[in-house]
Amino acid sequence: MEYWLVIRWLVVYLFLFAAGLPIAAVICPRLADRGAGIALPVSLAVIGIVGYWVGRLSFGWVALGAGLFVLGGLSVSIYLRTPVDIERRPAIEAAVVFTLAFLFLVAVRAVDPAVHPSGGEKFLDYGLLGSLLRAPTLPPEDMWFAGEPVKYYYGGHMLSALLTELTFTEARYAYNLALAGFYAMLVTAAYGQQDRSEHRLVRLGPLLARSVLFCRRCE
Repeated sequence: MEYWLVIRWLVVYLFLFAAGLPIAAVICPRLADRGAGIALPVSLAVIGIVGYWVGRLSFGWVALGAGLFVLGGLSVSIYLRTPVDIERRPAIEAAVVFTLAFLFLVAVRAVDPAVHPSGGEKFLDYGLLGSLLRAPTLPPEDMWFAGEPVKYYYGGHMLSALLTELTFTEARYAYNLALAGFYAMLVTAAYGQQDRSEHRLVRLGPLLARSVLFCRRCE
């Protein structure tokens, strides 16, 4: 297993999580965790929306840089100009839950990390990721029909490609690390919607198990 890549992706995810906390707290003030459970998806949504439109002109580092610039600007401006109340405990819990879920699915995928042509949509997902990493602009080239733009939704694949660029990772490793990140975001968001009791972490085990079953059914 490439342990350094796992650490690198986890650090990037947590950095984006921290950047999304002020934004999530403003748009979801009534949630029990003040939006901490969806802070990372909020950050990726900002990067993805900006990256998509900029990517129509130039994809890759230009689109990624624009997305990070807007995310950083929003986060800093909200934090400085708005009285945002970010509770420390829910934020730390969300970061811990994300880390555990991320490492859990990395361990699961490490058993058989290969992308098999017969393995559901894995081959298609990996092909779209590769096409996006080679694309100078959006939409990327269709992996099944050379010379033509892809006619398929690729939002998640685009986010994976931007994260791959940000972490300087080869596509063969990035596929499973991005998959683990999306899984961990699902678990963290679900965890954040639970009631604020003292025993929420005890429920994390069953939540991880149910999430794995859900992901298996979606393949």
